[in-house]
Order: sequence, then structure tokens, then C-alpha cells
Amino acid sequence: MDDWALLGQPIHQASQSRPGWDIVYTLLFQNSFSPFFGWLIAGLSIYGLAAVTTVFSPLITPAWVCLLALLIAAHAYLLDLFNFSFAIGLYLLPATLSVWGAVLMGYATHRHRLSWLAGVLLVALAMGIYQPTGYLGIGVLGLEALARALDLRPFPARAWLRVAVGVLTGSLLYYLISLLAMATEVENERTGFATLTIFWEKLTSIKVYREIYNTNVSLMSTAPQFIFSMIFLILLLIATVWITRRVSRRRERIRRLGLLWFAAGFLTLLPMFLYFVLRVGFPSRSFCLGNFGIASFNVMVLASVQPVRPFLSRALVGLLIVAYLVPQAAFASKVWDLAQLLERRDMALAQSIRTDVTIEARRTGLPAEPFRLFGTTERNELFPHWSSVGQSAFRTEWSIPAIFKQLFGVEVRHIAYRRSTEANVRRGLPACAAYPQPGSIVPYRRELLVCLEANPAVASGG
Repeated sequence: MDDWALLGQPIHQASQSRPGWDIVYTLLFQNSFSPFFGWLIAGLSIYGLAAVTTVFSPLITPAWVCLLALLIAAHAYLLDLFNFSFAIGLYLLPATLSVWGAVLMGYATHRHRLSWLAGVLLVALAMGIYQPTGYLGIGVLGLEALARALDLRPFPARAWLRVAVGVLTGSLLYYLISLLAMATEVENERTGFATLTIFWEKLTSIKVYREIYNTNVSLMSTAPQFIFSMIFLILLLIATVWITRRVSRRRERIRRLGLLWFAAGFLTLLPMFLYFVLRVGFPSRSFCLGNFGIASFNVMVLASVQPVRPFLSRALVGLLIVAYLVPQAAFASKVWDLAQLLERRDMALAQSIRTDVTIEARRTGLPAEPFRLFGTTERNELFPHWSSVGQSAFRTEWSIPAIFKQLFGVEVRHIAYRRSTEANVRRGLPACAAYPQPGSIVPYRRELLVCLEANPAVASGG
């Protein structure tokens, strides 16, 4: 909603160590917003992620892949991203590239150095597009551990080591390339590494885990995500009991139980590894694939349980659909409806301001263009900030001039302030009410000033 300034413009992400983003956005999107193209890439990426489980379990059928894709897509932050037009494709594509790159490193049918090298290059490219999802190739280590615990299929010797070394090599290659890309850029605060103190604070903060696994988003109950997590714990318990009963040799039983619990912990924490090691971290929407690890665990265990306990497997799948997928889909429809209403409201508000400015210009004899806008709708926003992307163009100062430029070709000079400068800025402006109240368009320095918020500091003194 606040991306008006980016329409038709190149989006340079090198300052955030994302040279791959600049390349892919220019080549695929031609510097234009394409929601359809973005959603298409996102959909293919989600199914690409789900399909990787077929490498680790022969029991995964196309139906299980579809269920897993839906479970991955049903996380609140990922559903929210479908309102982020083109960007969702560039958020999810790196994860698929990284995961299949890891498969090439350790599990290719014909293991060859070229396969390993291709996997390294895919990881480096994925990290260069978007780091929070580009490193997820390391997640195949958890999938292999789970497959070994459930005895689903044999794996090449030291496949996990080739993957670990390959992902590390790809990350290092990405880091060197990003240093070159950053040579002419100002370092962004998100690119620095965390100190040991910050790392420990993040690692031990319950709020960090609640952010993903008990996500609290307005318009949505936390119950579906809670039920989803409970099913994960139930399946972990079922798998534990199943291994304990089926494996008679004590050493082998302990080994497989260790692999099972390692896989559960590793896949649970997978979305957060990069967040832990960076100084600041990323917006909430960067955890859009928070379901990837847990959902993969759930589906692989359900597929293993189904031949032995078909009723139990079907019951849990039904519970996932009714108690998780359906409520999440309802949330997505609410977000979509509000996103459309908000965009239309913004366009109508821009049209109304332009019309009123033109009328006031004729009355006062002042020019209708350019005019000035003061403040934002942050303090009198009609729509609450209900999602990570659901905010008005008039709520953020950088997008206000852009919406007028894109819709009407009108130049608007925006007067912004920060907390430290608010008093001084307000003292230099005339008294005015908040638009659309009477007295919200006033003369100022031989131009017209539209106040998106009232200027009570001057008004009360007058």
C-alpha cells in the first residue's frame, strides 16, 4: 500500500547486501510491479519447497505435497505477504533455490563435483536475493535426520557433511560478493552481526519464539496456530513411541530417538537461525516461512503413520484442515478485503485533496501546483495497522508525494517531522485542522498547505 514511490522504478537492495535481488527484479519484473507474476513465482516456490520432502521419504505422494504446500502457505505472515504484490515472489524464491541447491550438494542421483558446485552457486544466489529465506537450504539436515530416525530410506555416506560444507561455502561466497556490492553503498543496520550479548538475549527471549509459533496478528485468533503446534507435539510423541516399540536393540533405539528429537528441534528453530546471528534482524514478514520446518515434520510423520494407523492419520489431517487451514484462509480473505479497501481509500483521498486544493487555489489566487502537505495520518488513521504491509500511503511520509505523482502527475512537497523536531516544525506552520475538516487547507509561503493532522501547537496559542 505504501509502495507508490517504487512503481516503475528500480529497487536497489545492495545496501542491504542483496545484489541478487537487484538482478532478479530487473530481469524478471523489468522494474514493474506485477502481482500476478509475483504470486506465480510464490506459488511455484511453495510447491518447490514442499516437493523436497519426496527426496527424503518414498511415502510422500503428490497429495501429501499439496497438503504440505498449503500448511506452509497458511502461516499468518506468508498469507499477509500476498498483499505485497511482486515482493512475495522474491521472498520465497530464494528458499526454494537454497533447498534444492542443498539437495544437489548431498543427495543428487549422480554425485559429482559439478552438482555440488551448482548447489553452492544456488545458495549464494539465494542469499543474494533475500537472506532470511535464502539460507533455508540448511533445513535439509533436519529432514535427513527425521528420515533416518523413521528409517525411510538409505542416504549417501556423509551427505549431511557435504550439505553443511556446501551451505557454508555458498554463504561465504555470497558474503564476498555482497562486500563488493556494498563498496559504493552506505551500510544498512540490518547487515551487521550480533554481539554475544545480543545473540544470547535473542536466543533466550520467549517473545522471539512467540513471534513465529504463537503469532499474534490483529483480525486473527492465535488458536489455529496453537492447534497446529499441538499436532506437531502429538506427532513427535507418536513417533517417539513408535520407535521405542519397534526398535529392539537399545543402542539403535537411542540413536534413532536422538535423531528424531534433533530433527524436531532443528526444524522448529530453522526460521530463526539468521535472526539470532544478526545485530538487528528483519521485519516480522521475514519469518513468512515459519511453518516450513514444523509442517515438513508433520507431513513426513503423518505419511509414515498412515500405512500403520490410517484412521489416526486421517483424523489428524482432518483436524489440520478444519482447525488450521480453514481459519487461516478466512484470515487471508479479511486481509485481502481490507487491503483493497485501503488502496481505494487512499486513491479517493488523494483525488479529494487534489480537487479541494484546486478549488481553494481558484478562491485565493494561489497556485494549485505545487502544494505542500503536512504530517501523516498516523495519529488519526481510519484503518488500523492490521498487518505487516497493511498501511496507508498517507501513513508513511516517503510515499505521500509519490501517490500524487503517480496518479495525477502533481508535485507535492511533504513537510515531515520526527519527535526531536516536531515542536520546531509546528511552530513554523500556520494553525490548521486535520483534513478533511474546514480550515485544513491554508496559505503558507505563497503556496497552499494541506494538513493531514491538526497543528494544535499554533492553534492553541492563537
